[in-house]
Amino acid sequence: MSVLKPACTSLALLFTVAASAIEPSYQPFPKGYGYLEPAETRALQAAVKQGDNAVVRAHGWRLWAGIMQPAAGLDWPVWYTWPNTSDAFASKPISASAEVGDTKMGSAPKRRMGRLGASTLPPVNLPDTPAYIVPAQVIKAYPNAIVSTIDGGKTKLSIRDGIHFAFNGDIMIATESLSKEALDFIRDPKQPVYQKSTLDALYSKDDPDKRVHNLNAPASYVVTKHMYWPVKAKGLSALPVWHNDFSASYPGYAGYEKWHTLAAIDPSGKQVGKIAQVSYLHGVFRHDATTPWPTITKAARIYGLQDFYHHQVSQADWDSFDEADKAIINAASYWLNGQPFGAGDFLVTVAMHINTKEIPSWGLQSVWWSDIPDSMPYAANRPANPQAKGPWKHYLLTEAYGIPEKGNPELLPVATNPYIELVTHPVATSCYTCHANAGWPSSFQAMTPGVTSYQNPACPNLRAALNPESSCLAPFTLTDFQWIIPDRAVNQ
Repeated sequence: MSVLKPACTSLALLFTVAASAIEPSYQPFPKGYGYLEPAETRALQAAVKQGDNAVVRAHGWRLWAGIMQPAAGLDWPVWYTWPNTSDAFASKPISASAEVGDTKMGSAPKRRMGRLGASTLPPVNLPDTPAYIVPAQVIKAYPNAIVSTIDGGKTKLSIRDGIHFAFNGDIMIATESLSKEALDFIRDPKQPVYQKSTLDALYSKDDPDKRVHNLNAPASYVVTKHMYWPVKAKGLSALPVWHNDFSASYPGYAGYEKWHTLAAIDPSGKQVGKIAQVSYLHGVFRHDATTPWPTITKAARIYGLQDFYHHQVSQADWDSFDEADKAIINAASYWLNGQPFGAGDFLVTVAMHINTKEIPSWGLQSVWWSDIPDSMPYAANRPANPQAKGPWKHYLLTEAYGIPEKGNPELLPVATNPYIELVTHPVATSCYTCHANAGWPSSFQAMTPGVTSYQNPACPNLRAALNPESSCLAPFTLTDFQWIIPDRAVNQ
């Protein structure tokens, strides 16, 4: 949950008494998982220099297991006690006097938490992407959560970010969480980089000699992007699973709606191991937003909740969510199951990014659930971690520490989370290259000259081995691998 913080008090305070929910204090990254341990940090630096992927992968696995440990006194993982982007990028400090439904609180809604860009590796086929129209039931039930946005010159309805969850524009229920040190860095009164005016001053458009080229986040800066999947307490819920369905040379859209394999989740556990027909994608449309995307029905092997990190939403949890949180979760549930979501239903973890500044060049790792967790290269170097609770071994991991592809120092290996990136990026993508481009001034429009974007035209290759000194990044104020800063900065 969002937590009470000196810099930015959470709206969740409003619900504590009414919901009788436990509002946890901030809980730091647990000890024993290698995070900011001096010997491990030195080993990471040496591994990056020597190109030793085994060392950085083992570290990434430990980070993943650690951040998913249960928070003390709470049936949520550690990261849920951390502040999120609604806290970090509120236009004014959030306080108990703020009103739920104030669209000035938090950040502007995004169609997806990521942006499409042309690519030489190849481009995404834009006409083949799905359109998730906010269900009419959600608009009726949660009118204060609905906002109008402009997408491609057309007005469409969207859902604002809630105090716990962000609108991802599809079935995945997103949260971007930050360590306390990351929040303090973003909202530092001496240099409040959550404000566009600060970024403009650092960029110094009229006097480039005074330009700050790169922000310097502290070593204790951690930012995560976590994706939940809504699962009804009764019946089977479908989950598409990635089996390397598309090669790196595939030119079209490769989001989960087009994957070839389905799994099914049975919270009762009575059908685990069996095969059953399951359906998903209800009320989803083609790119034209008028032609229905066909509901997909396939045979699926059934899994139980014990194979997932999961949380059953209690009535106290549900009461603590604001209207936007409930709208986000319900929209996802309608698109997945054709049914609403409520107390008693489940949220299961399907994917997560964990980005840390433990070393100056950053460490990026990303995980996703798999029905074949011991196959494919993404299972490599998984340590024992006997103290780690939960099914962390049922997930696969990719890492990006800026280590070049073997035999090709100009390119980085493909490193992408299929659930998160493939809804917005080509398959042949490196999350390290993407984050290296983060800076100011910025534009949502890819390939726009003179500004940064996920693929700025001066360095268009999505796997280029970039760093802050790369010539194509020289004209900008880089935000130290953090896209959330230019993406969510407020007009102040």
